[in-house]
Amino acid sequence: MDRFKYFSDCLNDILIERNIAVKELSDTSGITDSRLYDFLSGNCVPSVQNAVKLANSLHCTLDYLFGFDEEYNYCQNYVLTSDCSERLRQAINASGKTRYKISKETKVSQQQLHNWYRNKQIPSLVTLVNFADYFNCSLDYLVGK
Repeated sequence: MDRFKYFSDCLNDILIERNIAVKELSDTSGITDSRLYDFLSGNCVPSVQNAVKLANSLHCTLDYLFGFDEEYNYCQNYVLTSDCSERLRQAINASGKTRYKISKETKVSQQQLHNWYRNKQIPSLVTLVNFADYFNCSLDYLVGK
């Protein structure tokens, strides 16, 4: 499944179903209208921070927005934590695979994987979505929810 196409479609559906104007979502999320149109058209992938802002404004989970969970469940605001690296480390350790093998299977450089593992850098949303698929875990979990 193309999670980012799903995200764009899901975001469009939510706005239509709830009769929310892009301007209203812009006001509540703090994301510019033009950036929201980029997300809605599928021309742009949000950052982790913008995805969290959207989930907070729409009171849903990232798992719902990206198709990991088909059911909408009302969700209170996310608070981004620094747990992302810790959660990624736990997923890596629980997989029973070496970082070398994960690097080869996911095509993520060993250096980047090492930086994320050691909390020197936070992965992009694209990488976190791919890792949620790869480790068969929740995107919300990896982000720190």
